Amino acid sequence: MGESARRAVGPLVALLAGVIGSVLLALWSGDLPDDVASHFRADGTADRFSSVTELIVLTSVTGVVGAVIAGVGAYFVKEPVTSRIVAALGSGTAVFVIAVTVWITARQRGLGDSTEATAPAWVMICCALLAIVVAVAVAFTTPVHAIDYLREAAVGDVPVSGDGRRTWSGTASGSAGGLITVGATVAVLCGLGVVMANWFLIAFAVIIAVAGLALTGSVQVRVSDEGFRAASKIGWPVITMPLSEIRRAEVVQVNALRDFGGWGYRVSGRRHLRGAKGFVLRSGEALMVVGDHRRELVVVDGASDAAGVLNALVSR
Repeated sequence: MGESARRAVGPLVALLAGVIGSVLLALWSGDLPDDVASHFRADGTADRFSSVTELIVLTSVTGVVGAVIAGVGAYFVKEPVTSRIVAALGSGTAVFVIAVTVWITARQRGLGDSTEATAPAWVMICCALLAIVVAVAVAFTTPVHAIDYLREAAVGDVPVSGDGRRTWSGTASGSAGGLITVGATVAVLCGLGVVMANWFLIAFAVIIAVAGLALTGSVQVRVSDEGFRAASKIGWPVITMPLSEIRRAEVVQVNALRDFGGWGYRVSGRRHLRGAKGFVLRSGEALMVVGDHRRELVVVDGASDAAGVLNALVSR
């Protein structure tokens, strides 16, 4: 598949979802109540109703809007990571909204009174899983616009070690802010789950807790003849860049909120750090490893020493 065809995957998926959803709703119109349940309370009972025509219009518009967003990401956003994220969000969100609309409508075929319709949590979960699969597939299919970071001036110090060391290792630890954010999110979700007697929310809180600890806990960082590696203690996420792909290492000052919008495994969209991604567990001095087409970053004590060793290895 050529590059142009791969860029079109995200927009086409969203448009296809809109077309299929609209056709199915139109074909089912004779089997549906005059007013179809279109929104549900937390307990799964209907509280809002729409005509089939309104649902068809909503589905069509959702497909078009999703395609436009995915197209902007695939064709116009130049930063590699952001490009894939925008394309994935456009197609994945469209698929989720359309899948939910079609599925809960299908459950009302042959129903005499739409007030009897329900939308169990497992329907939402299945639609969400489908949307995630689609978004991931689109993200990996969409080709990136290569950015030659080597041509850009360094945005931080570029130290070189002169003591002959060939390895460096350290641990990047999380800040109280990141842990508090994860804890507060988990507490709110658990509280809502208990109040609403919704085990899905409680299970989701557990997933958030595990993922949050993985992303905001601690990270092992190593520089050696093999290159650069940074990984959480559970082994994922992990960043690796072989020495042959490294062009230089820089030391930059990072503000987690201002430059990356928070803590964890992040991507920056801010000015000189635009496109840099990696582990930002707190604010402070960061090691940024620059390749031809990517910049990987980790905020860690001893970033200057790490950069010095890595630059010495690269110069050899």
